[in-house]
Amino acid sequence: MNEANGRRPLSTVRVNARGEDYRVVRVGGNLFVCAKENGSCCCGWEEKGRMPFENQLWSDEWERRGIRNRLHLTFSGCLGPCIAGNNAMLQLHGRSIWFKDLNSADLIPKVFDYAEEMLAAGKVLPPPDDLRGHVYDRYLAPPEDDWLPMSAPGEDDGDGLDRLDPVCLMDVDPATAKHTVEYGGRVIAFCAPSCKKQFLANPAQFAMTS
Repeated sequence: MNEANGRRPLSTVRVNARGEDYRVVRVGGNLFVCAKENGSCCCGWEEKGRMPFENQLWSDEWERRGIRNRLHLTFSGCLGPCIAGNNAMLQLHGRSIWFKDLNSADLIPKVFDYAEEMLAAGKVLPPPDDLRGHVYDRYLAPPEDDWLPMSAPGEDDGDGLDRLDPVCLMDVDPATAKHTVEYGGRVIAFCAPSCKKQFLANPAQFAMTS
């Protein structure tokens, strides 16, 4: 862990898809948000008594914190159970943490605060007081504590981070990339002009060494 900021150093795993090797950033976890825009049957439906919201309400907070390379954000259709919506689920440090009744916009930054606290601590923490009434265990406890790898270890050859667009985390070959910039003594490649523009607006937020 990086003692200066409490973050684990970034790393990648090499995966093969469609006959080609790619580098994928290993993140601490994933936040899933049930959303009307993505086909939910209850979450976000004001006529069903839930707080209406646009996905941007969550994504803006996620982007503002600059945690894309530590916590992925996914909007989904029905997460269930519908009776408890608005729903979200945080998968972090091997644990699935379920959130219910997220029917106040004030709760969204608190969910991210909680996630960041656990990322910094490197372990699952009890929910803070403001979220205690919104967290529950939906899944049964695992039968054992041993970590069971789902695939053979995919060791990277050391240039994994150099091949990643620091904004969207796509694998980009610096030798053939059309959009690049020199920063921190190396050439950084981007998949598109929009990613390059976002990086130049705040390079420190997307630095791959954090």
